[in-house]
Amino acid sequence: GLGRVAEDNFENAQWMEGQLIIIGEDYFSFAWVPIEHQIFFGRPSPELTLKMLRDGGVSILKEKTWDEAPTPDDDITVWKDYAAHCFAKTEETIDEDLLGNEFSCIWHGVDTEECYFE
Repeated sequence: GLGRVAEDNFENAQWMEGQLIIIGEDYFSFAWVPIEHQIFFGRPSPELTLKMLRDGGVSILKEKTWDEAPTPDDDITVWKDYAAHCFAKTEETIDEDLLGNEFSCIWHGVDTEECYFE
């Protein structure tokens, strides 16, 4: 494949022949063959990825803190965001409750020893 190379301040940028090298599931490398230069990349954790996106200013990933509910005069999109926030908090609470009890499950009315998790 081709990889982009350039001098300082991205001057004399050009595409150069290279090879993508996969190293397991979490690492890869790109080697520029003509200049015998190689760089390595690692896959960040999902948590680090989200943190980097939030800190970098990606507004759709920044969670709004709701100190109080929207007013009746607020726009419908504000109400939708608030409803989504309430739903997410409810899911978190339920998940935390289920994690604390290894025997938690949903009863389906069938008299068996199995328990169904959903």
